[in-house]
Amino acid sequence: MERMNTKGRQLRNLGLAVLLITAPALALAQHGGGGDDGGSGTGDIFGDLVHVKRSPTTGQPILQKRWIEMKSDTFGWGYCPIPLNGAGEEIGFADLSCDPADPLAVVEVNYFGRLSGGRTKERNSRMHFDEVISTIKDPAVGTVSQDAVGRLRFGYDCTKLGQCAKWKVIDSPMENLALYARLMRYGHLQTDPAEVDTFAHGDPAAGTQYHPALAAGDYKKFDASTRHLLPEINPLNCFPADGSFVATCAAGVRLASRDFIRAGSFLAGAADKTGVITVDLVQYMNRILKITLDTELSTANVFTLPALIRDCGGGDGVPYLPIEQCTTRAAAAGLPAPANERFVNFRATSYVRNQWHDYLLEVLKPLGGGMWQEVSDVRLMDWLSDQNGPQPLEAVRDVSGFVASASDALRSVEFVHNYEIPADLWDFVLDSPSP
Repeated sequence: MERMNTKGRQLRNLGLAVLLITAPALALAQHGGGGDDGGSGTGDIFGDLVHVKRSPTTGQPILQKRWIEMKSDTFGWGYCPIPLNGAGEEIGFADLSCDPADPLAVVEVNYFGRLSGGRTKERNSRMHFDEVISTIKDPAVGTVSQDAVGRLRFGYDCTKLGQCAKWKVIDSPMENLALYARLMRYGHLQTDPAEVDTFAHGDPAAGTQYHPALAAGDYKKFDASTRHLLPEINPLNCFPADGSFVATCAAGVRLASRDFIRAGSFLAGAADKTGVITVDLVQYMNRILKITLDTELSTANVFTLPALIRDCGGGDGVPYLPIEQCTTRAAAAGLPAPANERFVNFRATSYVRNQWHDYLLEVLKPLGGGMWQEVSDVRLMDWLSDQNGPQPLEAVRDVSGFVASASDALRSVEFVHNYEIPADLWDFVLDSPSP
Protein backbone atom coordinates (compact mmCIF):
# COMPACT_ATOMS: atom_id res chain seq x y z
CA MET A 1 0.00 0.00 0.00
CA GLU A 2 1.11 3.54 -0.68
CA ARG A 3 1.00 6.56 1.59
CA MET A 4 -0.28 9.74 -0.06
CA ASN A 5 -1.16 13.22 1.18
CA THR A 6 -3.54 15.73 -0.40
CA LYS A 7 -4.93 19.03 0.73
CA GLY A 8 -7.14 18.53 3.78
CA ARG A 9 -10.07 20.40 5.24
CA GLN A 10 -11.43 20.66 8.79
CA LEU A 11 -13.83 18.01 10.11
CA ARG A 12 -17.42 18.49 9.06
CA ASN A 13 -20.63 16.70 9.76
CA LEU A 14 -21.26 13.86 7.37
CA GLY A 15 -24.49 13.24 5.49
CA LEU A 16 -26.15 12.28 2.24
CA ALA A 17 -28.30 14.37 -0.04
CA VAL A 18 -32.02 13.68 0.31
CA LEU A 19 -33.99 12.76 -2.79
CA LEU A 20 -37.03 15.00 -2.69
CA ILE A 21 -40.32 13.82 -4.10
CA THR A 22 -41.92 16.49 -6.25
CA ALA A 23 -44.14 16.89 -9.28
CA PRO A 24 -42.28 17.84 -12.48
CA ALA A 25 -45.56 18.61 -14.27
CA LEU A 26 -45.65 17.53 -17.89
CA ALA A 27 -41.87 17.10 -18.01
CA LEU A 28 -41.43 13.42 -18.68
CA ALA A 29 -42.23 13.59 -22.39
CA GLN A 30 -39.93 16.53 -23.03
CA HIS A 31 -36.46 14.97 -22.66
CA GLY A 32 -35.27 14.75 -26.24
CA GLY A 33 -31.72 14.04 -27.23
CA GLY A 34 -31.21 17.75 -27.46
CA GLY A 35 -29.90 19.79 -30.33
CA ASP A 36 -26.43 21.21 -30.73
CA ASP A 37 -26.43 24.82 -29.62
CA GLY A 38 -22.99 25.50 -31.04
CA GLY A 39 -21.42 25.61 -27.62
CA SER A 40 -23.60 28.48 -26.42
CA GLY A 41 -25.10 26.60 -23.48
CA THR A 42 -26.90 23.47 -22.35
CA GLY A 43 -30.38 22.32 -23.13
CA ASP A 44 -32.02 21.06 -19.96
CA ILE A 45 -33.58 22.53 -16.84
CA PHE A 46 -32.42 20.58 -13.80
CA GLY A 47 -35.84 20.62 -12.11
CA ASP A 48 -37.59 18.44 -14.73
CA LEU A 49 -35.33 15.39 -14.42
CA VAL A 50 -36.66 12.37 -12.53
CA HIS A 51 -35.81 8.74 -11.81
CA VAL A 52 -36.98 6.57 -14.70
CA LYS A 53 -36.94 2.88 -15.59
CA ARG A 54 -33.60 1.85 -17.12
CA SER A 55 -31.75 -1.23 -18.21
CA PRO A 56 -29.97 -2.44 -15.06
CA THR A 57 -26.93 -3.34 -17.17
CA THR A 58 -26.46 -0.39 -19.50
CA GLY A 59 -28.46 2.42 -17.90
CA GLN A 60 -30.40 3.02 -21.13
CA PRO A 61 -33.89 4.38 -20.41
CA ILE A 62 -36.78 2.08 -21.29
CA LEU A 63 -39.40 4.19 -23.05
CA GLN A 64 -43.04 3.11 -23.21
CA LYS A 65 -44.65 3.32 -26.65
CA ARG A 66 -48.07 4.87 -25.99
CA TRP A 67 -50.98 6.37 -27.88
CA ILE A 68 -51.06 9.95 -26.61
CA GLU A 69 -52.55 13.36 -27.31
CA MET A 70 -50.05 15.53 -29.16
CA LYS A 71 -49.51 19.26 -28.77
CA SER A 72 -51.44 19.91 -31.98
CA ASP A 73 -54.61 18.35 -30.48
CA THR A 74 -54.07 15.25 -32.59
CA PHE A 75 -53.28 11.73 -31.47
CA GLY A 76 -50.29 9.53 -32.26
CA TRP A 77 -47.57 7.31 -30.91
CA GLY A 78 -45.37 8.81 -28.22
CA TYR A 79 -42.30 7.39 -26.47
CA CYS A 80 -42.57 8.03 -22.78
CA PRO A 81 -39.91 7.69 -20.04
CA ILE A 82 -41.37 5.40 -17.36
CA PRO A 83 -41.31 7.24 -14.01
CA LEU A 84 -40.39 5.39 -10.81
CA ASN A 85 -41.36 6.04 -7.22
CA GLY A 86 -39.00 6.01 -4.25
CA ALA A 87 -39.16 2.21 -4.06
CA GLY A 88 -38.13 1.87 -7.71
CA GLU A 89 -41.62 0.81 -8.82
CA GLU A 90 -43.32 2.02 -12.00
CA ILE A 91 -45.85 4.76 -11.39
CA GLY A 92 -47.87 4.37 -14.59
CA PHE A 93 -49.30 7.03 -16.87
CA ALA A 94 -52.29 9.32 -17.03
CA ASP A 95 -54.70 8.43 -19.84
CA LEU A 96 -53.56 9.48 -23.34
CA SER A 97 -50.44 11.09 -21.87
CA CYS A 98 -46.79 10.63 -20.92
CA ASP A 99 -47.53 12.32 -17.60
CA PRO A 100 -47.31 10.16 -14.45
CA ALA A 101 -50.61 8.93 -13.06
CA ASP A 102 -49.42 10.05 -9.60
CA PRO A 103 -47.27 13.17 -10.07
CA LEU A 104 -46.50 13.36 -6.34
CA ALA A 105 -44.78 9.96 -6.39
CA VAL A 106 -41.96 10.76 -8.81
CA VAL A 107 -38.39 11.14 -7.52
CA GLU A 108 -36.74 14.27 -8.82
CA VAL A 109 -33.02 14.29 -9.60
CA ASN A 110 -32.45 17.51 -7.70
CA TYR A 111 -29.16 16.50 -6.08
CA PHE A 112 -26.72 17.79 -8.69
CA GLY A 113 -25.19 20.27 -6.24
CA ARG A 114 -21.91 21.62 -7.62
CA LEU A 115 -22.46 19.56 -10.78
CA SER A 116 -24.99 22.22 -11.71
CA GLY A 117 -21.91 24.01 -13.06
CA GLY A 118 -22.30 21.75 -16.08
CA ARG A 119 -24.92 24.19 -17.34
CA THR A 120 -22.17 26.64 -18.25
CA LYS A 121 -21.30 27.33 -21.87
CA GLU A 122 -19.02 24.77 -23.44
CA ARG A 123 -16.39 27.42 -24.16
CA ASN A 124 -16.16 28.03 -20.40
CA SER A 125 -15.65 24.32 -19.80
CA ARG A 126 -12.92 24.33 -22.46
CA MET A 127 -11.26 27.23 -20.69
CA HIS A 128 -10.99 25.13 -17.52
CA PHE A 129 -9.66 22.16 -19.48
CA ASP A 130 -7.08 24.41 -21.13
CA GLU A 131 -6.00 25.57 -17.69
CA VAL A 132 -5.24 21.96 -16.69
CA ILE A 133 -3.25 21.34 -19.88
CA SER A 134 -1.31 24.57 -19.35
CA THR A 135 -0.42 23.41 -15.83
CA ILE A 136 0.80 20.04 -17.12
CA LYS A 137 2.98 21.88 -19.65
CA ASP A 138 4.51 24.07 -16.94
CA PRO A 139 8.25 23.22 -16.82
CA ALA A 140 8.01 23.25 -13.01
CA VAL A 141 5.73 20.19 -13.11
CA GLY A 142 7.79 17.00 -13.09
CA THR A 143 5.13 14.33 -12.54
CA VAL A 144 1.44 13.85 -13.39
CA SER A 145 0.06 11.27 -10.98
CA GLN A 146 -3.11 10.46 -9.02
CA ASP A 147 -4.21 10.95 -5.43
CA ALA A 148 -6.15 8.54 -3.23
CA VAL A 149 -9.38 9.67 -4.87
CA GLY A 150 -8.16 9.15 -8.44
CA ARG A 151 -7.94 12.88 -9.21
CA LEU A 152 -4.90 14.28 -10.98
CA ARG A 153 -2.06 15.64 -8.88
CA PHE A 154 1.07 17.43 -10.06
CA GLY A 155 4.52 16.97 -8.56
CA TYR A 156 6.96 19.87 -8.18
CA ASP A 157 10.67 19.88 -7.34
CA CYS A 158 10.97 16.29 -8.55
CA THR A 159 14.30 14.48 -8.48
CA LYS A 160 12.82 11.75 -10.67
CA LEU A 161 9.38 10.65 -11.84
CA GLY A 162 7.13 10.34 -8.79
CA GLN A 163 9.71 11.56 -6.28
CA CYS A 164 8.66 15.15 -5.69
CA ALA A 165 8.98 17.57 -2.78
CA LYS A 166 5.56 19.13 -3.30
CA TRP A 167 2.24 18.02 -4.76
CA LYS A 168 -0.81 19.92 -5.95
CA VAL A 169 -4.14 18.15 -6.46
CA ILE A 170 -6.78 19.33 -8.92
CA ASP A 171 -9.70 19.93 -6.55
CA SER A 172 -11.43 22.62 -8.59
CA PRO A 173 -14.98 21.40 -9.39
CA MET A 174 -14.99 23.05 -12.80
CA GLU A 175 -11.59 21.70 -13.80
CA ASN A 176 -12.60 18.20 -12.74
CA LEU A 177 -15.88 18.50 -14.65
CA ALA A 178 -13.99 19.70 -17.73
CA LEU A 179 -11.65 16.70 -17.44
CA TYR A 180 -14.67 14.40 -17.08
CA ALA A 181 -16.31 15.78 -20.22
CA ARG A 182 -13.09 15.56 -22.23
CA LEU A 183 -12.22 12.03 -21.16
CA MET A 184 -15.77 10.77 -21.68
CA ARG A 185 -15.76 12.15 -25.21
CA TYR A 186 -12.27 11.23 -26.38
CA GLY A 187 -10.79 8.60 -24.05
CA HIS A 188 -7.60 10.68 -23.56
CA LEU A 189 -6.40 14.26 -23.01
CA GLN A 190 -4.49 14.92 -26.24
CA THR A 191 -5.75 17.80 -28.38
CA ASP A 192 -4.51 19.06 -31.72
CA PRO A 193 -1.77 21.71 -31.24
CA ALA A 194 -3.09 23.45 -34.36
CA GLU A 195 -6.61 23.91 -32.94
CA VAL A 196 -7.37 27.64 -33.11
CA ASP A 197 -8.74 29.26 -29.96
CA THR A 198 -11.64 31.18 -31.49
CA PHE A 199 -12.56 32.64 -28.09
CA ALA A 200 -9.16 34.19 -27.40
CA HIS A 201 -9.13 37.91 -26.76
CA GLY A 202 -6.31 40.37 -26.36
CA ASP A 203 -3.81 42.21 -28.51
CA PRO A 204 -4.77 41.81 -32.22
CA ALA A 205 -1.09 42.05 -33.02
CA ALA A 206 -0.57 38.72 -31.25
CA GLY A 207 -1.94 36.94 -34.31
CA THR A 208 -3.69 33.59 -34.32
CA GLN A 209 -3.90 31.95 -30.91
CA TYR A 210 -4.21 28.21 -30.29
CA HIS A 211 -5.56 26.10 -27.47
CA PRO A 212 -2.76 24.66 -25.31
CA ALA A 213 -2.02 21.04 -26.19
CA LEU A 214 0.25 18.36 -24.80
CA ALA A 215 3.60 18.14 -26.60
CA ALA A 216 5.97 15.21 -26.97
CA GLY A 217 8.03 16.35 -23.98
CA ASP A 218 4.99 16.31 -21.72
CA TYR A 219 4.41 12.57 -22.14
CA LYS A 220 7.36 11.69 -19.90
CA LYS A 221 5.65 13.45 -16.96
CA PHE A 222 2.81 10.91 -16.80
CA ASP A 223 3.52 8.05 -14.39
CA ALA A 224 2.16 4.50 -14.60
CA SER A 225 -1.13 5.48 -12.93
CA THR A 226 -2.00 8.20 -15.46
CA ARG A 227 -0.31 7.07 -18.66
CA HIS A 228 -3.63 5.77 -19.98
CA LEU A 229 -4.70 9.41 -20.36
CA LEU A 230 -2.36 9.65 -23.37
CA PRO A 231 -3.41 8.35 -26.81
CA GLU A 232 -0.02 6.64 -27.27
CA ILE A 233 2.68 5.57 -24.82
CA ASN A 234 5.43 6.49 -27.30
CA PRO A 235 5.20 10.21 -28.12
CA LEU A 236 6.87 9.61 -31.49
CA ASN A 237 3.65 7.93 -32.63
CA CYS A 238 1.93 11.31 -32.29
CA PHE A 239 4.87 13.66 -32.79
CA PRO A 240 7.19 12.28 -35.52
CA ALA A 241 10.77 13.45 -35.77
CA ASP A 242 9.85 15.81 -38.62
CA GLY A 243 7.98 18.05 -36.15
CA SER A 244 4.48 17.28 -37.43
CA PHE A 245 1.48 16.03 -35.46
CA VAL A 246 -0.51 12.88 -36.27
CA ALA A 247 -4.11 14.10 -36.32
CA THR A 248 -5.56 10.73 -35.32
CA CYS A 249 -3.93 11.18 -31.91
CA ALA A 250 -6.49 13.90 -31.17
CA ALA A 251 -9.47 11.83 -32.34
CA GLY A 252 -11.88 10.04 -30.03
CA VAL A 253 -11.40 6.37 -29.15
CA ARG A 254 -13.37 3.79 -27.21
CA LEU A 255 -12.82 4.14 -23.49
CA ALA A 256 -11.21 1.28 -21.60
CA SER A 257 -12.23 0.34 -18.06
CA ARG A 258 -9.51 2.47 -16.43
CA ASP A 259 -10.69 5.47 -18.48
CA PHE A 260 -14.25 5.10 -17.20
CA ILE A 261 -13.07 4.71 -13.61
CA ARG A 262 -10.81 7.75 -13.95
CA ALA A 263 -13.76 9.69 -15.39
CA GLY A 264 -15.77 8.65 -12.34
CA SER A 265 -13.05 10.13 -10.13
CA PHE A 266 -13.23 13.39 -12.09
CA LEU A 267 -17.02 13.43 -11.71
CA ALA A 268 -16.61 12.91 -7.96
CA GLY A 269 -14.08 15.73 -7.82
CA ALA A 270 -16.69 18.05 -9.33
CA ALA A 271 -19.58 16.98 -7.08
CA ASP A 272 -20.62 17.91 -3.54
CA LYS A 273 -18.50 15.99 -1.05
CA THR A 274 -21.58 14.76 0.83
CA GLY A 275 -23.65 14.22 -2.31
CA VAL A 276 -24.80 11.03 -4.00
CA ILE A 277 -24.21 9.60 -7.47
CA THR A 278 -26.84 7.50 -9.22
CA VAL A 279 -27.27 6.14 -12.72
CA ASP A 280 -29.97 8.77 -13.32
CA LEU A 281 -27.61 11.58 -12.33
CA VAL A 282 -24.85 10.16 -14.57
CA GLN A 283 -27.08 9.81 -17.63
CA TYR A 284 -28.63 13.26 -17.18
CA MET A 285 -25.19 14.78 -16.60
CA ASN A 286 -23.98 13.25 -19.85
CA ARG A 287 -26.96 14.78 -21.62
CA ILE A 288 -26.36 18.20 -20.11
CA LEU A 289 -22.69 18.06 -21.14
CA LYS A 290 -23.68 16.76 -24.62
CA ILE A 291 -21.25 13.84 -24.30
CA THR A 292 -23.01 11.94 -27.12
CA LEU A 293 -23.47 14.92 -29.46
CA ASP A 294 -21.13 16.70 -31.84
CA THR A 295 -20.74 20.37 -30.95
CA GLU A 296 -18.84 23.33 -32.31
CA LEU A 297 -15.89 22.55 -30.02
CA SER A 298 -15.85 18.77 -29.73
CA THR A 299 -17.02 15.48 -31.16
CA ALA A 300 -19.29 12.88 -29.58
CA ASN A 301 -18.27 9.75 -27.73
CA VAL A 302 -17.65 7.13 -30.43
CA PHE A 303 -19.34 4.18 -28.67
CA THR A 304 -22.98 4.85 -27.81
CA LEU A 305 -26.30 3.06 -27.41
CA PRO A 306 -29.88 4.02 -28.34
CA ALA A 307 -32.82 4.14 -25.95
CA LEU A 308 -34.90 0.99 -25.43
CA ILE A 309 -38.55 0.88 -26.51
CA ARG A 310 -41.15 -1.21 -24.68
CA ASP A 311 -44.03 -2.04 -27.00
CA CYS A 312 -47.23 -3.32 -25.42
CA GLY A 313 -49.38 -2.99 -28.55
CA GLY A 314 -52.82 -1.42 -28.06
CA GLY A 315 -53.44 2.26 -28.56
CA ASP A 316 -56.28 4.21 -30.21
CA GLY A 317 -58.90 2.56 -28.06
CA VAL A 318 -57.28 -0.90 -28.06
CA PRO A 319 -56.17 -2.14 -24.59
CA TYR A 320 -52.44 -2.49 -23.93
CA LEU A 321 -50.98 -5.92 -23.22
CA PRO A 322 -49.85 -6.79 -19.67
CA ILE A 323 -46.24 -5.79 -19.07
CA GLU A 324 -45.03 -9.40 -19.01
CA GLN A 325 -46.31 -9.81 -22.59
CA CYS A 326 -44.65 -6.65 -23.94
CA THR A 327 -41.54 -6.67 -26.12
CA THR A 328 -38.50 -4.44 -25.54
CA ARG A 329 -35.97 -3.62 -28.24
CA ALA A 330 -33.49 -0.93 -29.22
CA ALA A 331 -34.98 2.26 -30.64
CA ALA A 332 -34.85 2.38 -34.43
CA ALA A 333 -33.23 5.33 -36.18
CA GLY A 334 -35.53 8.20 -37.08
CA LEU A 335 -37.86 8.05 -34.09
CA PRO A 336 -38.87 11.38 -32.51
CA ALA A 337 -37.55 12.68 -29.20
CA PRO A 338 -36.92 11.34 -26.65
CA ALA A 339 -36.46 8.04 -28.52
CA ASN A 340 -33.65 9.53 -30.64
CA GLU A 341 -31.24 10.13 -27.74
CA ARG A 342 -27.93 8.25 -27.58
CA PHE A 343 -26.20 7.07 -24.40
CA VAL A 344 -22.60 6.28 -23.48
CA ASN A 345 -21.85 2.56 -23.61
CA PHE A 346 -20.25 1.62 -20.27
CA ARG A 347 -19.74 -2.03 -21.24
CA ALA A 348 -15.95 -1.88 -20.81
CA THR A 349 -16.17 -0.87 -17.15
CA SER A 350 -14.90 -3.38 -14.59
CA TYR A 351 -14.36 -1.89 -11.13
CA VAL A 352 -12.54 -3.39 -8.16
CA ARG A 353 -12.29 -1.01 -5.20
CA ASN A 354 -8.91 -2.04 -3.83
CA GLN A 355 -7.25 -1.50 -7.21
CA TRP A 356 -8.01 2.22 -6.94
CA HIS A 357 -8.39 3.17 -3.28
CA ASP A 358 -6.11 0.92 -1.20
CA TYR A 359 -4.17 3.75 0.46
CA LEU A 360 -2.87 4.54 3.92
CA LEU A 361 -3.46 8.14 5.02
CA GLU A 362 -2.29 10.36 7.86
CA VAL A 363 -5.31 11.94 9.53
CA LEU A 364 -6.30 14.24 12.37
CA LYS A 365 -8.47 12.55 15.01
CA PRO A 366 -10.66 14.89 17.11
CA LEU A 367 -10.20 14.34 20.87
CA GLY A 368 -12.63 16.99 22.08
CA GLY A 369 -11.95 20.20 23.85
CA GLY A 370 -10.30 21.61 20.74
CA MET A 371 -7.61 18.92 20.83
CA TRP A 372 -6.56 16.76 17.86
CA GLN A 373 -4.30 13.75 17.49
CA GLU A 374 -2.27 12.81 14.44
CA VAL A 375 -2.94 9.20 13.45
CA SER A 376 -0.90 7.38 10.81
CA ASP A 377 -1.73 4.50 8.51
CA VAL A 378 -5.52 4.87 8.43
CA ARG A 379 -6.94 2.71 5.63
CA LEU A 380 -9.18 4.50 3.19
CA MET A 381 -10.70 1.10 2.34
CA ASP A 382 -12.15 0.84 5.88
CA TRP A 383 -14.00 4.12 5.41
CA LEU A 384 -15.37 3.06 2.04
CA SER A 385 -16.56 -0.25 3.45
CA ASP A 386 -18.39 1.63 6.20
CA GLN A 387 -19.95 4.18 3.87
CA ASN A 388 -20.63 2.18 0.68
CA GLY A 389 -20.62 -1.38 1.98
CA PRO A 390 -17.96 -4.11 1.81
CA GLN A 391 -16.04 -4.58 -1.41
CA PRO A 392 -18.00 -6.96 -3.67
CA LEU A 393 -16.44 -10.37 -4.16
CA GLU A 394 -16.34 -9.85 -7.92
CA ALA A 395 -15.68 -6.85 -10.14
CA VAL A 396 -18.68 -4.55 -10.63
CA ARG A 397 -19.30 -4.10 -14.35
CA ASP A 398 -21.08 -1.94 -16.92
CA VAL A 399 -22.95 1.15 -15.74
CA SER A 400 -23.20 -0.25 -12.19
CA GLY A 401 -19.40 -0.43 -12.11
CA PHE A 402 -19.14 3.18 -13.21
CA VAL A 403 -21.60 4.37 -10.57
CA ALA A 404 -19.83 2.29 -7.91
CA SER A 405 -16.45 3.74 -8.86
CA ALA A 406 -17.75 7.31 -8.85
CA SER A 407 -19.52 6.76 -5.51
CA ASP A 408 -16.35 5.37 -3.93
CA ALA A 409 -14.37 8.29 -5.33
CA LEU A 410 -16.92 10.74 -3.92
CA ARG A 411 -16.73 9.21 -0.45
CA SER A 412 -12.93 9.32 -0.78
CA VAL A 413 -13.12 13.05 -1.54
CA GLU A 414 -15.22 13.47 1.59
CA PHE A 415 -12.72 11.56 3.71
CA VAL A 416 -9.65 13.34 2.36
CA HIS A 417 -11.17 16.79 2.80
CA ASN A 418 -12.50 16.10 6.27
CA TYR A 419 -9.73 14.08 7.86
CA GLU A 420 -6.40 13.93 6.02
CA ILE A 421 -3.55 16.15 7.18
CA PRO A 422 -2.60 18.65 4.46
CA ALA A 423 0.75 17.71 2.94
CA ASP A 424 1.95 21.32 3.21
CA LEU A 425 0.52 22.01 6.69
CA TRP A 426 3.85 22.49 8.48
CA ASP A 427 5.36 24.43 5.62
CA PHE A 428 2.44 26.83 5.94
CA VAL A 429 2.74 27.08 9.72
CA LEU A 430 6.51 27.57 9.73
CA ASP A 431 6.41 30.11 6.91
CA SER A 432 3.58 32.17 8.43
CA PRO A 433 4.59 35.41 10.21
CA SER A 434 4.00 35.58 13.94
CA PRO A 435 0.95 37.64 15.01
